[in-house]
Amino acid sequence: MAAPEDRLGARVALVTGSSRGIGAAVAARFARAGAQVVVHGRDADAVWPRTRPPG
Repeated sequence: MAAPEDRLGARVALVTGSSRGIGAAVAARFARAGAQVVVHGRDADAVWPRTRPPG
């Protein structure tokens, strides 16, 4: 079984509305699970900081 942070290692997730709220939480969760995440939202200034790799 894959480690929890690599369960989605070969997947890409497109998360709309990811500038805040539930969308932001979903995008972060997918990223922690190892997916490549494409974020989208109406507020680019809010989305941009979320595009940085963790750490």
